[in-house]
Amino acid sequence: MTQAYRITLLLLAMLPALRQDRQPASVCHLETKYDRLADTTTIQCDDLVQWGEAPAGLSVQADASFRGKEANETARFWLYLSSNRGGATRHTRPLFQEATTLYLVMDAARLEVPVTDYHHDFFELIRSCAESARAEIRREDLHKLLETKRLEGQWGGVEFKFSDAALASLKEFISRQVFAAHTSSSAPLAAPSSAAPTMDLCWAFR
Repeated sequence: MTQAYRITLLLLAMLPALRQDRQPASVCHLETKYDRLADTTTIQCDDLVQWGEAPAGLSVQADASFRGKEANETARFWLYLSSNRGGATRHTRPLFQEATTLYLVMDAARLEVPVTDYHHDFFELIRSCAESARAEIRREDLHKLLETKRLEGQWGGVEFKFSDAALASLKEFISRQVFAAHTSSSAPLAAPSSAAPTMDLCWAFR
């Protein structure tokens, strides 16, 4: 058997592996809280857009809440938006106080999601201005998120973008926690291989 023939066989054996799409590693850090009195579970998927990746100290996480301890058809989904800006004073003007809509841009669709539960705080000790809100997304619109190959957002005058890994993690989170009845497993997402950067101190006051 000649050397060229051996190389050809080796390349043919490698083709199936080379054709496989590589899935980006999960960036989602899960935190689960169960309210025994309300019999409600809330699961947070942090670090989709980390502090420092977008202007104005904006970060984005996904949340799902459902009755009981296992994901089911009662699940609701929202994006939690948080801005933490250092070097602030009591006279620093909020950026998002009048931003009542979150805009999400996908491959072939554009969503306008109402923003609720707005909060604004000033932490004098660390001179930080913190703003937060949530945007609940309807189930029919979540199907559009599952199909898109890109996802960008705008809240107020601040634009942000989900990386490929963040979008893949968001889709997996929606599939497992919101549409659990259509999946074979609702196991938690795999933890990333490396630790995430330290988040702004104001997260502790949320």
